[in-house]
Amino acid sequence: MRWSLLELTAPIRSQILFSMVGDLLCYSGANEVNVHLDSVRGVCRELRDQIDEECLTFSYDDTCGLADSLGGGVYDEVRLLNVWLQRHPRLRYFECMLRSVSKFRALLTRLELPAGTRCSFVFEFKVGAEELKQLFQRFRVRRLSVIPDETREDARGKPGGNWNVFPEDARLHMLCLRSCSDEIVRAFLAASPRLQGLQLVDSRLLGDPGIRSVNLANLSLTGVVSMPDEQFSKLIATCKGLRSLYISKCHISHVRVALPHLELLSVTHCRQLMDQCVTELLQPSNNPSLRFLDLSEDKGLVSPSIAHPGLEIAWLMHCQQLTDQAVSQLFQNCPSLTAANLVQSSIESALICSPALRTLELTTSQKLTDQAVTQLLQHAPSLLFLDVGHCCQLLEPRFEHKSLETILLSFCVNLREAAIVGLFANCPALRYVELAVCMFDMTRFQRECGPKCRVVVNFDF
Repeated sequence: MRWSLLELTAPIRSQILFSMVGDLLCYSGANEVNVHLDSVRGVCRELRDQIDEECLTFSYDDTCGLADSLGGGVYDEVRLLNVWLQRHPRLRYFECMLRSVSKFRALLTRLELPAGTRCSFVFEFKVGAEELKQLFQRFRVRRLSVIPDETREDARGKPGGNWNVFPEDARLHMLCLRSCSDEIVRAFLAASPRLQGLQLVDSRLLGDPGIRSVNLANLSLTGVVSMPDEQFSKLIATCKGLRSLYISKCHISHVRVALPHLELLSVTHCRQLMDQCVTELLQPSNNPSLRFLDLSEDKGLVSPSIAHPGLEIAWLMHCQQLTDQAVSQLFQNCPSLTAANLVQSSIESALICSPALRTLELTTSQKLTDQAVTQLLQHAPSLLFLDVGHCCQLLEPRFEHKSLETILLSFCVNLREAAIVGLFANCPALRYVELAVCMFDMTRFQRECGPKCRVVVNFDF
């Protein structure tokens, strides 16, 4: 918890001090070193007081060892924490990461926060219903990440506890529930009509958990493997205001998503996801506001039709069965696309034609051919960044582009020297080039390239 400038490296420390006291640190002789010492100290004290006064968010991690130097216990740590908190009279937000049950119980009874402080709690252990009830009674909890303890008995000896004990309006804004049942999810959601973000991780959902909040903008479903596609579709349909939707490691094959305000759609690590489902998800009539798409690790995808006029960013990493035709259509039918990631793809000679594309990552695409790289540089006039590292089939593509600034060619082990000569001759805007494990003298290009371009050829493997 204690912190000092001395913990920083000398260059950073000097820069901070110079920014704090400016010309007061400048002197012209040994006799003048301490002339402004009192002024420097005064400025530092004023700055410290201002930081304390203006501090709005205080973050606490129970592994910080606040009381360790004093040999104190958990209650001594909470007492010291209260002393620290008193130094920040304008505190508005308190963030707390808890891994110790004993420290949580000490906080629950002894923590003193300024009136109106909004709290965020993240629990890395199971918490019972009664303890969560006390948490809501003592603090203004706005963000909560918890693993509900379904095995603990309540005061009446009922197994699992009574999860319907929360205030009618718990005023939660962000909620993450991990490894819990339908019943517990419903209890939390029933008490959270103002919820803006919801994450359900490894939860045993079978149907609609009863989302009531009309303000819900972000929904994340991870490891929900027990709910059928139909129920998935119904759950999503109740969240008309969603702006971002994350689905990961779920056993889905064909779900329906039609949300007028959705901007970000991430469906990853879903091996059963079908081409037809992706095609429907990308129809502008279903999700007209979509701008970001992530389909990484959906290994069952072969030839989905990805066509959306507003799509700006597309990630399809580790989709190793995608056909050249599907990739070509992606770039042809998404005219607003500015960044694409196709790491470890199986593309061979796809035509990548995109007028707005600025960033393209194709690293470890082992089948990528010279023709594909040559053509993409001809048909992507706005390209600034290209990564084709570990593309071992590349021999001598024609590197010619007016605006390309960065290119990564590491581990292109079969790349010929003539291709690199052409790169520097025909790409006048180059600023950064990576070469490694190529079968020619790579240091030559470090010596010969101009000062405006940095060539990196050595790595610590």
